[in-house]
Amino acid sequence: MTESTTPFDFVVADHFRPIADRAAAMALFTRSVTLVEIETFSYCNRRCWFCPNSVVDRLSRTEYMHEALYASLLDQLAEAGYAGTISYSRYNEPLADRIILRRLAEARARLPQAALHTNTNGDYLTRPYLDELIDAGLSSLNVQVYLGNRDPYDHERVRTRLRLTAGRLGLPVDVVTDDPGLWLEARATHRGVPIRIYGRNFEVNGTDRGGSVPVPSDGVRTSPCLSPFHHVYIDYTGHVMPCCNLRSDLASHADAIVADLKVERDLFLVYAGATLAAWRRSLVGFGPKGGHCASCRFSTYEQTPAHRTVQQRLLRLAVPAGDAACA
Repeated sequence: MTESTTPFDFVVADHFRPIADRAAAMALFTRSVTLVEIETFSYCNRRCWFCPNSVVDRLSRTEYMHEALYASLLDQLAEAGYAGTISYSRYNEPLADRIILRRLAEARARLPQAALHTNTNGDYLTRPYLDELIDAGLSSLNVQVYLGNRDPYDHERVRTRLRLTAGRLGLPVDVVTDDPGLWLEARATHRGVPIRIYGRNFEVNGTDRGGSVPVPSDGVRTSPCLSPFHHVYIDYTGHVMPCCNLRSDLASHADAIVADLKVERDLFLVYAGATLAAWRRSLVGFGPKGGHCASCRFSTYEQTPAHRTVQQRLLRLAVPAGDAACA
């Protein structure tokens, strides 16, 4: 981040207090949320060491998000005229079940302005499947190059797998990042859809996923976090989580569940409710963060003069909302 980058500028006092009026909650959601991540089913074919799927069983069976819940989410987003990104991700392998094609088509029909995205490990991806995804409405795709479930990062092995993936898809690629031991990334375009193919060293640039995996920590987090302000994460169970690193099917993260949309059905009131308001209050300001966030190194901000000025403004907004400890 640079000193001129002030990504919290859209934040207002309403982010830090519960809002019971649905129209006001929808307005706050609309001005704030740029990403809604939806997990449409549970299954993943891998158990990577840097992912909580190494300790949570996502292999034995597949459970699906209730169709009525998914339809309700689309209806609510359409009501708000949502034009941000919907990412079909979380902790499943989205391409392992071809239901993704139907889910994309349903979203495209209801949300013509939204960007429909997914991440994939690439294990199921073929050129014909890629074309079907695009036909269904996919806007962008990230293909993450993984090695074996327990393998450490190996830059040249990642390079080989990246080339094999691009070759299997019949895509000419341009390498845009080649940082040995850290990150290798290539980009391509197919039928106007941007595609990233990349491998990364999770020991260096991963996170411990709320303390659930043995990724090294940099110590106590002091950086503020933007995630609960402009992202919404929904597990296949219907549970809303405050960030991408926490999940409702992990016992140690159960206390981080924001809401169950099968019970609290209104997405906007959940976003503007007391629980997420408290998360947002706890994550502004430069100072030690607690709980699941204590050792997180995801999306940090440097303590530059510009960022300090922004955070001081947020603390003035947040403290009157009832949490003087957030400083």
